[in-house]
Amino acid sequence: MSLGIVLSGCGTTPNNTPAPAATTTSSAPAPASEQKTMSAGEVSRFKEYAPNLKGGPFITEAEIVNQNEAVITYADFATLKKAKPETGMTEADTKNYWESGDAINKALMEEPIRLLKEFPELHKVKVTLNYGKKYTTEIDRATIEEYLKVNLAETKTDKDKWRNEIVNKFFTKEERAKYIEKFVKAEP
Repeated sequence: MSLGIVLSGCGTTPNNTPAPAATTTSSAPAPASEQKTMSAGEVSRFKEYAPNLKGGPFITEAEIVNQNEAVITYADFATLKKAKPETGMTEADTKNYWESGDAINKALMEEPIRLLKEFPELHKVKVTLNYGKKYTTEIDRATIEEYLKVNLAETKTDKDKWRNEIVNKFFTKEERAKYIEKFVKAEP
């Protein structure tokens, strides 16, 4: 797929002058060579931070891949019991948690945003949540900053900005529903 793009920038025009490089107007992520990568210390901090996300007891995977992408998986009850046989969670606990207080939407919307705020080198967050359906979202920093109209790195150190421009404005049931409609896929 990218081979065509590479070749289009390497050709010549009819008068044998180099063709201009292909350009795009999309807000595609920066090439991997230009993206920041997470240090070993930040990856370690991520591993400590991830279990504290909303729904943490149901997380069976929390990894950094490609040096700057987070992958979080919330398991259904059967998978949770296989992955963490020592868990004291019951099927009723699982049902009570995910069916109360808009918990699914909070895990799929708020937690990826929190991760991007907390880890400035993180470029993308992919979350899969299995409860009744398989919900997936994959959001990159540029897209979410454009959606929120804020620089998340600035909100890490400016608690008022985080609270006023993100939490109070977007972490509401109505805004979560809009976000889910736009950024989350659900499969049976």
